[in-house]
Amino acid sequence: MLSDKDLPLTAQFDHDEDEGGESSSGRWLISYADLITTLMVLFLALYAMQLAKHKESEIRSAAQSTSTAAAAVKMPAVDQALLAALETLRQRGEITIVPAARGVEIGINAKILFNAGDATLLPESLGVLGRIAEVLRAAPAGNILVEGHTDSTPISNAKFASNWELSSARAGAVVRYLVERGIEPHRLAAIGRADNFPLVAGNDPASRALNRRVTLIVQR
Repeated sequence: MLSDKDLPLTAQFDHDEDEGGESSSGRWLISYADLITTLMVLFLALYAMQLAKHKESEIRSAAQSTSTAAAAVKMPAVDQALLAALETLRQRGEITIVPAARGVEIGINAKILFNAGDATLLPESLGVLGRIAEVLRAAPAGNILVEGHTDSTPISNAKFASNWELSSARAGAVVRYLVERGIEPHRLAAIGRADNFPLVAGNDPASRALNRRVTLIVQR
């Protein structure tokens, strides 16, 4: 009987391949499957991110359209003057203005005003708030209700025990700034709404971002 040493070189190669081929092929398939799985996860993550961005864009467009349509509703002259004075901010998407009971509601996205989970006004927010304060000083006397709104994500840290405290602190920060800018204190009230009055339905990142806001209800 011939041993491996007695076989021709090509035969020895075929013999070795038969013995180890199954194991080598299996290892190759496992590596290939891992690569395909990784690529699939990557593409799914990219697709999910694109969907989130698309939904956020749709929500913002819908909110802007709602604000524009509501602004077109017949308003008293005093409210129309307020709308005209703040039109530049509205067109830049920094605020929304809609009719409210006995007045108008000015909405400001919280990311313009505060860092996440904080109630200290950001330096870049002062331009928007300063312009609003300037317009409100010139407006006829009327109460201004400043309401803080959060999203539905619970919060509990050393500064804020819940969204009630966070929303109240944010409303208070805006009220203090308006007083410093010359708005009569007796016209102002700070109210924390937590997550009880969402602007849009949904718990995705885009919806939560829109629900985090501060609103100023300017009453006649």
